[in-house]
Amino acid sequence: MSSHHIVRDEQEPALLIDDPSALDIEAVDQLLEWSPTVLVTQNALEEVLHWGIKIDVVVMNLGDIEQWKERLKPQSPVSVLGFENADLLASGIVYLLDENYPAVNIMADIYQSNVLDIVKSEAKFIHASIFHQAYKWVLVHTAKYEKWVEVGHTFGLHPIRENTFIKTSGFFEDRQDELLDLSIELSAESTGKVSIQTNQKPIWLVEQVKTDIYR
Repeated sequence: MSSHHIVRDEQEPALLIDDPSALDIEAVDQLLEWSPTVLVTQNALEEVLHWGIKIDVVVMNLGDIEQWKERLKPQSPVSVLGFENADLLASGIVYLLDENYPAVNIMADIYQSNVLDIVKSEAKFIHASIFHQAYKWVLVHTAKYEKWVEVGHTFGLHPIRENTFIKTSGFFEDRQDELLDLSIELSAESTGKVSIQTNQKPIWLVEQVKTDIYR
């Protein structure tokens, strides 16, 4: 994995790493291509330090900062944020909100019971995507989502709020103001633009990570 010692652009999605095993190395390199601001929680720090990439911000427990000082010297300049009795993933998202980042790509284990809830709760004013095991979970805050896809491209839709109704176009089985009370899958009927509209926000949209990892 290459090192990315480049000035960061806050208009690019930041990369917040909470689970270093959430993606394979090739996928991580794609996320690093545009030199995002890299945040790492203490949960992932040991492994990420072995990658040889530049870390910009570390989010850790306040009482553990002293023991990491020497290990982090080669990363200088690096910001170390210490928190007491706080969820480190949530704290990382709050930091990005405070710094006015528009978007964040998160590497985290969605099967941990609180990860989806944390992102749903904290990422109300930032575009958030969670990457885990070749899938991307996008928290969609807009009433209408559109994307240009290839034929057969599949989306999973997961409701968050009760009484969520959806209207879709461009899929094999389009929905017309149907209740989304359970998770469903939609596949694109042809190459072109697909559209998903909903009366309730947000919803989770899931798709497989391919070479268009940023789109």
